[in-house]
This record gives sequence, C-alpha cells and structure tokens, in this order.
Amino acid sequence: EIAWPAGAVPTGAFKTVKEAMAGNGARQALQSISANEPVLASKITGPGQRATLSAVLDEGMKAVSIRVNDVLGVAGFIFTGDRVDILLSRTIHGNEGADKSFVDVLLQSVKVLAVDQVADATKDNPTVVKAVTVEVSTKDAQKLTLAASAGQLSLALRQAAGSKGEINERVTLADLTGDTPDDVAKRQAELDRQAA
Repeated sequence: EIAWPAGAVPTGAFKTVKEAMAGNGARQALQSISANEPVLASKITGPGQRATLSAVLDEGMKAVSIRVNDVLGVAGFIFTGDRVDILLSRTIHGNEGADKSFVDVLLQSVKVLAVDQVADATKDNPTVVKAVTVEVSTKDAQKLTLAASAGQLSLALRQAAGSKGEINERVTLADLTGDTPDDVAKRQAELDRQAA
C-alpha cells in the first residue's frame, strides 16, 4: 500500500490490500497492472471468478462474435479495445427483376472485446483474423445475429477518440456513379420524405 491524495483516488479503486482481497476466493487480473498504479475493480475479477471474457462485460451487455476475413476485418489492424462501426452489405431482388445492392451502417462505435480468441489488450502486432468479438446490447446482439444471415458484415475502424454516433444513409450502386446535382437533390428529397 502507498499513500495517495484522498481527493485523487480514482473511482472504483481499492484503498487497502484487505479491501481488494475481501470475499471468498482469489481474484485474477483482467488487464496488466503497473507498479504504483491504483488497482481498479474493473481490472480484476470478483472473488472466486475466473478471468474470462464474461468478467469484462459491462452491466447488461453481451459478447457477440462476427466472422470476418482479411479485408472485412480491416486487414488485421483491429485490436482489443478498439471501436468499430459494423456495416451490412446485401442484395435484394426487386419487383422488376433487377437486383438492388446496398450497404447500411448497422451499428456505430462498438467496442471490440477480442480478435479471434485473444482478449489481450496489450497485443499490438497486426494479425489476419477470422472472427471479432464485440460488446453490444441484447437488441444489438439480435440485430447482428439476423444481419449475419441476411448479408455480409464488415468492419470500419473508428478514430480512438471518436465514439460519437454520426448521421448516415444507405449507399446503393447509384451512389457509385457520377450522379448529377438533380439526382442528388431527388434522393435527398426522398430521404427527407421518409424521415418525415
């Protein structure tokens, strides 16, 4: 134990060894803890708990895994603790017989819990992964499960500090061509009408 200014003790920090070891059973570190760093409740398991992924989930959140490949997983540059947007690409068959392809932003600023089966936040070398596990609410877990069978999921890595949601719209094949200003205005008017 070391002396620490009373007003500067971080929320959730244990003040004594006895307090940190209270309860029946040993505690295990979930993340690396440096010398002289306050021991936070979020960095260690509860008494008798195993150091598993379920121990790092926030209250009411679920862990869901998404299958990705070397491209859809941002070429292996996604690490534990990063935040990503999850995109859904799909094609539907139109009434006129023509297929319509589009991409929607399904979820924004989702926390990555693990890449493949590694939940180590200190790992920093890029590796090609086959699955990414993310932390989502129950409703978002349902959306992800349904979306995985409805189309193809891909990830977009967010800026480390950029956790705010952004306004987005569906992108279709027409958006890939050189639309005229009139085309853009018509599409925006339709979006405004749908929003109203």
